[in-house]
Amino acid sequence: MKQGLTSFIIFVLGLPIFHNFIFPMFQTSSGLNPARYVGFILFVLTFIIIHLILRLKPPMAMKALFVWGFGFYFYDYVLIPHIPWTLFITYMMLWSIGTFLYISQDAATFKEFRRPIVKTIVGEYKLARIVVFIFLPVFVGFTTYKSLLPKFEEPVELRTVHPAPPATTRVHGKTCALEKTRNPFRIQEQDDYQTAFPFLDVNKDFGKGGTGAQYMKNVTEGGTIFFQNCHYCHGDQLNGLGMFSHVFNPTPANFIDPGTIAMLRESFLFWRVSKGGPGLPNESTPWSSAMPPWEEHLKTEQIWKVILFEYWYTGWHPRTFDTEPAYIGAPVPPGGIGSDPETCM
Repeated sequence: MKQGLTSFIIFVLGLPIFHNFIFPMFQTSSGLNPARYVGFILFVLTFIIIHLILRLKPPMAMKALFVWGFGFYFYDYVLIPHIPWTLFITYMMLWSIGTFLYISQDAATFKEFRRPIVKTIVGEYKLARIVVFIFLPVFVGFTTYKSLLPKFEEPVELRTVHPAPPATTRVHGKTCALEKTRNPFRIQEQDDYQTAFPFLDVNKDFGKGGTGAQYMKNVTEGGTIFFQNCHYCHGDQLNGLGMFSHVFNPTPANFIDPGTIAMLRESFLFWRVSKGGPGLPNESTPWSSAMPPWEEHLKTEQIWKVILFEYWYTGWHPRTFDTEPAYIGAPVPPGGIGSDPETCM
């Protein structure tokens, strides 16, 4: 009994000391950190050597606890990058099965493992029986209640879904004034071509001075880029329900929703797509977008064509401002009153 208690104290005190004071010395700032695994192996070997020096022979149940505890610590703290919770549960189930096989390798070993359990049930270990039958169920119930209780944490500050864009943004070495920037591939309002399908009708003309075929060609190229890069998150129906969407918080933008691209200017989308989540201002945190900065993967003209396709597919018109002329008959530039439209190409 005393040997088991001594062994348990060594384990309970040794693991926190290793984790807080010794283990950090085996970590590097980057890379795979192989020293982490070396440090863990040295700790386990030290634990075994101490038992051999002190000639400690803990009972089989305590040995099983030590093996299970080392496995839990390895998967939760040593293994990097940290595995997902579902995979962690799977590994621990396999580790638990392996531990059980270890303690049930023969009848004598399994009998030794069962001995403290039987004595606890029949009442020989009164304190252990009180803990197992009273405090342990209460603890499990309270833990389950806390884990299932919905949590609504208040954000650090108010979050803006569509933050105010900067006056200018720099993409591929060129500074773009977002107030004046327009989509260079928007030839006509897309309602002129709603009866056409981009991947089939790129060679047809729909009037308007022969611009229909070129418009659908640009929409086709934008759609191709979208389905090569964007539909994994935004969905093949542009509804934000792509195959990876469920792992993000917030979920990817739903372009079908009238609260997204329908209320935004194309220059705003150009800024957001180019800069991605890392380019968001503080007002969009916490839970900022997980979208990557696509300027690192796409050319400027490709970004514009993707935006053109998104508006064509959803049927929305990009929002515009100050489109009323100062006087009747005055020409209105595509970017609005008082603006010289730029394409930022």
